[in-house]
Amino acid sequence: MTRERTEAATSAIPAAAAWPAGRLGDALVAVAERLLPQRRAPRLQDPPSDIGDGPALAAFVEDAASQLGLEIEPVDARVSTVRGLLAEGGPVLVAHPGSGSGASQFLLLLACGPRGRVAEVLGADRRVHRLARAEIDAWLDDEQRGPAGEAFAHFASAVGLAACDEEKTRRILGGVVGPARAAVGWALHPAASSLAERFRQSGARRVVSTALVSYLAGFALMVGSWWLLGAAALQGHLEPGWLWAWGMLLLTFVACRGSGVWAAGRLAVQVGGLVRERLLEGILRLPADQVRVKGVGHLLGTVLEADALDAFARTGGPLLLADAFQFVFGAAVLLLGAAPVLHLALLVGWLLLAAGLVRRLYRRLLDWADARLLLTDELVETMVGYRTLVAQQPATQQQEGEDRGLAVYGRKQAALDSEMARLSAFLPRGWLVLGVAALAPSFATGTAQSTALAISLGGVLLVYLAFRRVAMETGPGLAAAFLGWRRTQPLFEAASEPGEAGETVAVLPTEVDEASAGRRGLLVGRDVSFSYPGRLEPVLRGCSIEIRRHQHILLEGPSGSGKSTLGALLCGLRQPSSGLLLLGGFDHHSLRPERWRQRAAGVPQSHENHILSASLLFNIAMARRWPPRSEDEQEIESICRELGLSDLIERMPGGLQQMVGDSGWQLSQGERSRVCVARALLQQADLRVLDESFATLDPETLDRVLECVVRRSETLVVVSHA
Repeated sequence: MTRERTEAATSAIPAAAAWPAGRLGDALVAVAERLLPQRRAPRLQDPPSDIGDGPALAAFVEDAASQLGLEIEPVDARVSTVRGLLAEGGPVLVAHPGSGSGASQFLLLLACGPRGRVAEVLGADRRVHRLARAEIDAWLDDEQRGPAGEAFAHFASAVGLAACDEEKTRRILGGVVGPARAAVGWALHPAASSLAERFRQSGARRVVSTALVSYLAGFALMVGSWWLLGAAALQGHLEPGWLWAWGMLLLTFVACRGSGVWAAGRLAVQVGGLVRERLLEGILRLPADQVRVKGVGHLLGTVLEADALDAFARTGGPLLLADAFQFVFGAAVLLLGAAPVLHLALLVGWLLLAAGLVRRLYRRLLDWADARLLLTDELVETMVGYRTLVAQQPATQQQEGEDRGLAVYGRKQAALDSEMARLSAFLPRGWLVLGVAALAPSFATGTAQSTALAISLGGVLLVYLAFRRVAMETGPGLAAAFLGWRRTQPLFEAASEPGEAGETVAVLPTEVDEASAGRRGLLVGRDVSFSYPGRLEPVLRGCSIEIRRHQHILLEGPSGSGKSTLGALLCGLRQPSSGLLLLGGFDHHSLRPERWRQRAAGVPQSHENHILSASLLFNIAMARRWPPRSEDEQEIESICRELGLSDLIERMPGGLQQMVGDSGWQLSQGERSRVCVARALLQQADLRVLDESFATLDPETLDRVLECVVRRSETLVVVSHA
């Protein structure tokens, strides 16, 4: 494809279909009105026309989406095609890769046509335009308009590639090895809503209605069929017509029961999925301090309880609903029998007894779960610190803790088994004996008709089956679900709190703060105090600080003086308990914690330097964007060379693509620290806070790393011991 053909395709896109950078706020509002028609979208401030397609654009889109109640997900657009951008669904906001100064136009892709030849685009005139996919692909592809595109055209002509093969090959090579930038895109979705709202949006209410109607109809048909057969048999006119009617009722019952089971299964899958989504949101929103104070064993036990809660949502919930219907139908049948008052009183009393037994089972289960959680905690902690245990304790005492834990666990398990056996044996059989015994007076005196006695026996058996299922399945499942809820309630509460994406953001990153103009300190704190949860004495009290741009500050102090806590406050890892802390003139609520952490990068102490099991390139480039651009990789190589990591990269077979972490190439403590420093240096931040980041380095490497950090950091705070 020649340059003239490309320019012709680009110019064929209507001007009304593309959004200029100066109207990007209106474009996002148009998407919000389309995705959330029931919500009134606020008016957004538009970014400057020269915002480009770098981090400033990404920050603007992220904060604007947060105001509009949307979630964004970056789209990997190395191979810039409409199908590739819409692979995960639309709408997708695409920034034109542009040339020189960066992006200046945007497209809002909604969907591809049935055959993929036409794409729907929401234009600047708020109308949906149907454009040829080839035209949009040409508009997206910036590389073919430069010298690289002309060079590839000569190459394709020399090797004799057909037009379609030339297009595919050029896009693949351009996305993998091409130096030009690919299009920048974000998939837009409605932000996470409440659990009830998600339940409604998933269409589960229709499934619930189907299950209810099916179960009600099934019970009615089952009772009617057996009433028909019993009445015919007891009255002595069991004719073929009655048998045919009985058979038709049973067949209809089977169909209704199958529909009910299908609806219950589908509902269980939907509810289980919603529960797991909620738990995952809660885990991601859980405060870091709350995660830090809990051991690995405790978190593992929480995961196990979450599995129990999910299992009850998938199976026990529908069965419990069916049991409730069966009790109601059983009570209605008993009211038509020979001893309605006595049977109803017995049923109410036995239900109260069943509730008491299930509650007692729950207490036993709670004791057993606490013992199991304690045993899991001790086991995991022992495995982690086994070397220390062997070195510090004699061999005869190393197993004492495990023996005590196993003994306690065994006693709790025996008590739980006894309670389970009592519930499963006594509850249904006791009701069966009492229900039949209640018919003895009417049977002995002959005051009740045979039909009434048969109806009463049918009601007793119907309730017996319900009690049997409660004792064997739904009762223990309900107790386990309560236990799972008790363990996972903090996760649900964390997910239910107003998330950062749903907060009202008062500041967009394109607004110029007073710190940038030099009229105020970059980071200002007044009477800042901080207390850890569960501690009465604050770690920091009445702290005031002012950091201006281009300052390099050394923060010294003895152990326990609160300098690491102050560093965590400065880089947004924690929020002050009281006082005022401003970054660029804005507090946490106005700037959002995520934006705060983007503007203030932090490198924690060595024990918190987390290296993910991924490539070395990913562990560093994640601070800016993924996948990285060619200029990002060049800067990463330069930073690694300045930090003295070149020898490490040369030793690794895969270079920057080498897998590192616990399941990959093992890094020393000094190498891990330098990788985390490189990650912070690559992040385009206004402030960098390094907390004991040089403690594991030898003097020669320390001088080299410190020189690189000082040269590449506009504003720097280094936390160190005195």
